[in-house]
Amino acid sequence: MDEPASLPTRVHRQQAALLAIGAEWRRYEGDVDGAVRLITETAVTALDVERASVWLLDEGRTKIFCEDLYERAARRHSRGVELPAAAYPHYFAALGSEEVIAASDAHRDPRTSEFSAGYLTPLGIGAMLDAPIRSGGRVVGVLCHEHVGGERGFHVDEQNTANYLASLVSLALELRRRLESERAVAESRSLLRAAFEATSEGILAVDPEGSVVAYNQRFVEMWGVPAELLGRGGDAGPRLQYLAGQTTAPEAFVTRVRAIFSEPEAESSDLFELRDGRSVERTSRPQRLGGKVIGRVWSYRDVTQRRRMEAALRASEEQLRELASRDALTGLYNRRHLHQHLEEELVRSRRSGRGFAVAMLDVDHFKRINDEHGHQTGDEVLKAFAADVLGRLRRTDSVGRWGGEEFLLVLPETARDGALHVLDELRAHVARPREGLPRFTVSVGVAAFPEDGAELLPLIARADARLYEAKAAGRDAVR
Repeated sequence: MDEPASLPTRVHRQQAALLAIGAEWRRYEGDVDGAVRLITETAVTALDVERASVWLLDEGRTKIFCEDLYERAARRHSRGVELPAAAYPHYFAALGSEEVIAASDAHRDPRTSEFSAGYLTPLGIGAMLDAPIRSGGRVVGVLCHEHVGGERGFHVDEQNTANYLASLVSLALELRRRLESERAVAESRSLLRAAFEATSEGILAVDPEGSVVAYNQRFVEMWGVPAELLGRGGDAGPRLQYLAGQTTAPEAFVTRVRAIFSEPEAESSDLFELRDGRSVERTSRPQRLGGKVIGRVWSYRDVTQRRRMEAALRASEEQLRELASRDALTGLYNRRHLHQHLEEELVRSRRSGRGFAVAMLDVDHFKRINDEHGHQTGDEVLKAFAADVLGRLRRTDSVGRWGGEEFLLVLPETARDGALHVLDELRAHVARPREGLPRFTVSVGVAAFPEDGAELLPLIARADARLYEAKAAGRDAVR
């Protein structure tokens, strides 16, 4: 299966695409075909697919017609293909369910497998996401997203974005009917209500004074607004205070709303927290008629789950990074991380002119401990030694397991004499008797930058050589 993008990457891509179509949408108020092309172009970007298309059912629901197909790589639009229901009964039955068709493996999914030989395979399509286009309370078509490649899962956030774009297609189709009909005013009101209720966002439309012009049921559900606050009265009145009272920062909420109203042409997007723990994303755009601002549309989206998922993802990534830098047995840093840290310390010391010390530590007669007491005891000795070292470190010091029973210690801004004193105290502390473990000692070799080596490899080699001098001198020693 093709590797999916991370949640933050997906959300950022979708938001950017939706903001872009929002900025462009008013240019197509009188151009329905252009609006549909804009939606398919936005769809390939928002969901990162190769092909996006709008398909409409005929009145008898006996076939489906391609209104517009956009191919991303070729940057090409086309239309006109028809698919008869009789040839694809399972797919048309799926359309009748009025649910999103998220086929991660379009060749095997029973809803889309009928297209495998004649359509999917020749075009290299591996996965499909079809969002229903609704009008007049029923499905009239689909907005189809086609992934060229292998299998691909479509996440909930992607399905929600597909539904939102499909609702824009619904909007465009309703506009077409309005332009083709002489009942412009009545159908415009129906269009507004259909668009309001098709989205998962809470929407509130107000006039320039802040009095309510329209709202959807989702807005009422999100805020629990009493009916008496949804009429005239303006946003300087009780409704604004009611909404603000549900947030964690009421004064800031009121101040922000009034600032937005003071700039009729302004568009805004912000995030705030509710007292019940929900996170809400709010957008506000001017409503125009004939080039004149006649009101403002507020949109509220509950992003609590998304933010929690993002937080969990960040925590998980941080945990994985931390685990990747640690030795599994001792919990100390591993060799790869220590080497990276040494390189950073070398750069810092060269810049500041302040040296540092490196110590190589080795548990004496460790093989004998393993042979006489068993490897489990040997592991416990290494863990006990790691705890001893950690207990003696400064906040700026770093220690890690270099390999086997060898450990490496980095002491920033420490001269060799100071390091010898610190490590001799550690050596004596390690040599103490312990309950439940055999007595063990440690030998240590110390090197200082830059006098013992101006590069990492010579510096470490010098510390290692002095470690063996300590071993040769009888062990349990610091050199």
